[in-house]
Amino acid sequence: MKGGAQHMKGLRSIASRLAAWSLLGSALVVMSTGWILLGHLRQTWLRSAHREGGTLALAAAHGIEAHLARASEATQLLARLAQTHPELVAQLARSTLLADNDIAGLAFTWTPADTAHPPPAPFIDRLADGALAQRDLSRDSAKPYWKQRWFQTGLTCTDGCWQRPFYSLSRQQRLINYSVAIQQNGQSVGIVNADVTLSWLAGVLGSLKRPDGAVMFVIGPSGHFLAHDGMTRQGETASPGLLSALAVTSSSPGSVPADVDPAIRERAWLYRASIQGTHWTLGLLVPKSLLENSLQRLFLHVLALGLLAMLGIAVITLVVTRRTLAPLTMLTLRAEHVARGDLEFTLPRIKRPDEVGRLTHAFDMMRRQLARHIASLTAATREQERLRSELEIAHQIQVALLPSEHYLSARTPTFELHATLRPARAVGGDLYSYFMLDAQHFCLMVGDVSDKGIPAALFMARAITLAKALAPHTRQPSHLLEELNRELCQGNESCMFITLLCGVIDIANGRLTFASAGHEPPILCRAGSSRLFQVETGPAIGLDEDAIYGEQSLTLRSGDTLLMYTDGVTEASRDDGSMFGIERALDSLVRKPLPADPAAFTSRLLSDVDAFAAGCDQADDITILALNWSDGDMEEFSMLDLTLEPTTEQVFAALDRCETLLDDAGVPPGTREDVRLVLEELMVNMAQHGHAGGDGSIQLRLRTDADAVLAELHDDGTPFDPLQAPAPNLTGDIADPDQVGGLGIHLVRAMASDLSYHHDHSGNHLQLRFIYPDPKEVTT
Repeated sequence: MKGGAQHMKGLRSIASRLAAWSLLGSALVVMSTGWILLGHLRQTWLRSAHREGGTLALAAAHGIEAHLARASEATQLLARLAQTHPELVAQLARSTLLADNDIAGLAFTWTPADTAHPPPAPFIDRLADGALAQRDLSRDSAKPYWKQRWFQTGLTCTDGCWQRPFYSLSRQQRLINYSVAIQQNGQSVGIVNADVTLSWLAGVLGSLKRPDGAVMFVIGPSGHFLAHDGMTRQGETASPGLLSALAVTSSSPGSVPADVDPAIRERAWLYRASIQGTHWTLGLLVPKSLLENSLQRLFLHVLALGLLAMLGIAVITLVVTRRTLAPLTMLTLRAEHVARGDLEFTLPRIKRPDEVGRLTHAFDMMRRQLARHIASLTAATREQERLRSELEIAHQIQVALLPSEHYLSARTPTFELHATLRPARAVGGDLYSYFMLDAQHFCLMVGDVSDKGIPAALFMARAITLAKALAPHTRQPSHLLEELNRELCQGNESCMFITLLCGVIDIANGRLTFASAGHEPPILCRAGSSRLFQVETGPAIGLDEDAIYGEQSLTLRSGDTLLMYTDGVTEASRDDGSMFGIERALDSLVRKPLPADPAAFTSRLLSDVDAFAAGCDQADDITILALNWSDGDMEEFSMLDLTLEPTTEQVFAALDRCETLLDDAGVPPGTREDVRLVLEELMVNMAQHGHAGGDGSIQLRLRTDADAVLAELHDDGTPFDPLQAPAPNLTGDIADPDQVGGLGIHLVRAMASDLSYHHDHSGNHLQLRFIYPDPKEVTT
């Protein structure tokens, strides 16, 4: 035993000396070549540092461009909407300010045709406490906005442009204007002007990680600092040396002296990046000593790594020397690696098929199988996380497309609506939507896509988007379903389809018109009872491009509640296969005590379905929409509703009645005269040209609200769009007597505050709005 111990000691001594000599020789080689490589390392390091500096400057510029892009895209969208929906500009501006804190104010200004009576120019401003205030720039007593430079410059910004930064005394901060010209017929008729704060610039710069001692800044076209790491420098003028250095510095860095910026007291490298869409320049100053110190640290690190590598060589030499006598030690060390989860190692080559060789082979097989198992488990976990992320994104998209669960508007006091959607999976195929078609018609729909999951959610999103785009062109649900069906049949290779129930309610009289595309009939709850309202149904949407849909109507009474739902309610099932069914649904809705509001109806039905299917997984999506009707203040809607023959005598009799009713309602005389003149021109045109044979009818509906008279004209005569009628030649003869409309249609378009037209298979439909004059303007 003593001789064996001496033998092992001798081997360890040889291994130690061999490792020591290997380490010493490697150290001499590394030290002799290190100084040669230092110069090359310095150049490589500087190139890498310059790339990082340039990349950091570009990243900051892209971050600033992203902030500016959000403000510019929102302003451009408002400019496009102002062309078609000028009445919504104030509401859209408020929504934009609430969604984007970088925008401090929005102004909608128009080139005045008459500077003595300029059009309203709403300006929505964010106050210091975060509240929104609105004022009319056309009423400012200071210099008129249309004479100011920002407005005149903005008229040339057809694609949008950033103007020069300025300091706002009222807000005590620096701002910049983004202006977009409002186009009509190829001409700039006004601008949308956004006041964008610059306070976020410092946040963008501060969010970027950069070397200690480096300074980042943004300079405007006038040479002033818009943002600087030293907050006190904001608004100051950059030194001439720094401006000159920026002017000559391009994509490669430039060397600047120590006095170009007070924040840098030594020579530095300058990196610049232009901010697209503006005349701003972003700069980054990095002291040269910082790079040199980093280089020295890098060299020391490399030297340390080299020494560690040499030490490793010595250790390997020692291990190779001892491996013949102690192979089990290697297996023990590798077993410790496995315990730490490290499976990327190699085992000694098996030289002999003895016990140690067989143990080594079995150990290696175990390592490989364990590595494959871990790799498979990691891939499966990653796939599950990806799928969970996609489902969450799809769910967010689906929820964002649906309107709110509750609808009760002061403008429509005759009904209240509540809806609920509960998908069977993370995302589902059910849908519901509702929206105003115009001031008097409200559209609501409930549908069920043929599939579930992400494909159904995407098809649902397409259906809702198309329905909202097509609905304003018709008030008839059957026509809407036909148009929607034709659109969804295009490119529907997967043959997905939707059952859809669509209704349009006239909020003036409670008349509700339905069209169904293979969907379940609605439930009408009236006077303590419930029943199905049968609707003639057509094929599901997305299958037959030439499908035709019928319509059924009913008039709601005060206290009626109408429920629209999907088959997830009636087909909810138990373990024994029995389903909830329509009879249980009808009984649930009339069980005492009766629900008090639409939310109580949806909650009652949903809770009864859950109680019925307790313990069973939800097999299908469930959607319930309940609408409760009450007569409300019908005086607002029922001033006049006439149907007359297309004769001149009946037209003028109706006009006399209109004028009397408007006088009794206290409508200003000027507005009454405008209403009579416009209605006379349109109705006489309908009688003489649209109903030349004397057949058909003209329907006139008139009502008032707080600030305007609203009129609707419907006739089944020859299609004629007054919005498309050519303007008369006012420089020669006043009007051509043979031209339909002529000067009269020109006066209609000039005197009506708002005018819209559409035509469908039931005839022509005109909606007009006459806004009361401003009392201040009348008195002056």
